[in-house]
Amino acid sequence: MPARITACYPDKPAKESLLFEDLQYQVGRDLDCEVRLNHPSVSRKHARVITKGDQWYLKDAESSNGVKVNGKSISDHLLSANDVISLGDIECLFELKTKQQLDAIDAHNQWRIQQSRKNYNELARKSLLEALDEQLYSLLNLTGTQRGLVMLGNSPESLMVCASKGMTRKEFHEKSFEGSVGAMQQALKQRSPVLAMDVKLDHNLAARESIQRKQIAALACIPLLANNNLVGIVYTDSKEANKVLTELDLEILNLISDQIKINSEAIVLQNEISAILNNIPEHIFAEQKLIKEQILAVH
Repeated sequence: MPARITACYPDKPAKESLLFEDLQYQVGRDLDCEVRLNHPSVSRKHARVITKGDQWYLKDAESSNGVKVNGKSISDHLLSANDVISLGDIECLFELKTKQQLDAIDAHNQWRIQQSRKNYNELARKSLLEALDEQLYSLLNLTGTQRGLVMLGNSPESLMVCASKGMTRKEFHEKSFEGSVGAMQQALKQRSPVLAMDVKLDHNLAARESIQRKQIAALACIPLLANNNLVGIVYTDSKEANKVLTELDLEILNLISDQIKINSEAIVLQNEISAILNNIPEHIFAEQKLIKEQILAVH
């Protein structure tokens, strides 16, 4: 039956090692020990754990500080489930586990990591997206425009709607989109804000079908740039015929867009953190998986 040794250090996290039948395990401080205990009280070659049939034996390898099992010094000992092994200052719990139990433990550990990553991602993303919604709402409220959206991405082709008011995200990908794609394209090309009132009179935008069909009276489009690199775009417009966007409106648009830009950079950073977290299970379980793969290959 397989076994697990959990080494409890006084000043750092415990380390779990899996043991499989028909193999011998050197326990000690050396790098080549199968069960490595990196602590000065542990000898380089402190002990050996071997199997004979279904039984596990622990043998002292002439260590400096000796070996104890349940508080008693030993030189050669038949291990039982839940024995406490003392190697120097390190206390180790010895447990017998079936293959099914080990698989269940591994699956549960994987689940714990996935859940912790999921919770982080969901909370972080929810918080950041909620902030985008609030910032967009403030922009519409303070400028008196009716509709707006925030798109994030590092290129025109990668822009994705992350917040919208007065229009649905799905509508952005349809012909009936309640906004001016032309204004967005112009803002991205110029890398500067595009503002227009009585848009039908604007030379660059008047010919656009979106302007003619949707009767947009005023619009503003602000590219979000960080170190001259695109991180997104903010768009807002109004159908009110008498809507005027003033210098104060532009100042407000720029101020809130700066806030949205900072939030957007946080979202990018959060995505990078998520990518790092995606690799955590492999790092944590790499050693155990390698041992299991080796054992499976032997059997």
